[in-house]
Amino acid sequence: MAAKRIAWLDFAKGVTIFLVVIVHVVEGVYKTGQFPAQQNISTNIMGVLFTVVMPVFFALSGYVYTPPQNGRQYIIGIGKKLVNLGVPYVIFSVLYVCLQHGSQAVHHLNSWQDLAHIYALPIGYLWYLYVLFFVYGVVGLLTLLRLSRLIQGIIYSLFLWLAVTHTTALPYALTGVLMWTSSFYIGYVFKQRPTWLTHWLTVSLSGLLFVGGLAWQMHQGHDWFTTDMMTTTDVWAKLASVPLFLFLYQKNRGGLVSRYFTTYGRYSLIIYLVHAPMASIGRVLLLKLGVNYYALLLVLLVAFAWGASLMVIYGTRKWPLLNAVFNPVAYIRQIASPKQGLDEQLKF
Repeated sequence: MAAKRIAWLDFAKGVTIFLVVIVHVVEGVYKTGQFPAQQNISTNIMGVLFTVVMPVFFALSGYVYTPPQNGRQYIIGIGKKLVNLGVPYVIFSVLYVCLQHGSQAVHHLNSWQDLAHIYALPIGYLWYLYVLFFVYGVVGLLTLLRLSRLIQGIIYSLFLWLAVTHTTALPYALTGVLMWTSSFYIGYVFKQRPTWLTHWLTVSLSGLLFVGGLAWQMHQGHDWFTTDMMTTTDVWAKLASVPLFLFLYQKNRGGLVSRYFTTYGRYSLIIYLVHAPMASIGRVLLLKLGVNYYALLLVLLVAFAWGASLMVIYGTRKWPLLNAVFNPVAYIRQIASPKQGLDEQLKF
């Protein structure tokens, strides 16, 4: 029997993926260099949202994570993750590079040769899927060693310390695992100890660290807002964002907006994959059409990227082959057992 979905988790994924769409739209507009008067607005939005979205997404993946009980479960589980993350990773890597070469108005043009190296270096926003797979592999492996949560927590903390302080070049997969396993594991620990998430001390400390960390980042100046990864400047604010925002999400009381984001939070993987190329296409088109009013451009781009993502979601319900792109394991299971539905979604 399938486990019952936790509604606030879907709500959390829905709101967080919406914030991802916003921050990537703002980043794209900022990099055009066409709105110098709104530079401070763009940098502040990016600085705050980049501090939140990726740590929280890794934590949400950790919250729904079920560790393997033996080697066989580990191999089967990591194989499913490889297919469910690897298939869309490869497809959208190719699609993203094709779209880049179809337009001259791109910030960073990936070469066709870059596609031959996506096994070692992901393209653009697809780094999240790449790193998440290796995080699953490492956490599952250490779980099989029967290490306590405390020992694992210490190990992942050391990982993070190495990631933000190392000065030598490391393989991308290794850097990603060192940097993001801690956020993933924090989510897993809160699933095991839910009372910790609502304890006044956790909420108070995380709130203070988050606000104080953001203030410290802003005080540093320069490119303080480019916080898609972790550095010694933003690491505390990023870690603090996890318990703070999980607590806030858990306090959701329902309503129309809540139901909306809960519905689409189940499809956060689809939205994540689709929104970036759609935002790029929309930005090029709207600027060519002469939409030069900053606020209007942002609103239209968010609506376009979000709306296009929802259209793809509806398409996956109608066309099984399209659904196979985003959830290939369920599609394979459907072929093997026709009575099973295709609405099982990746725990993202």
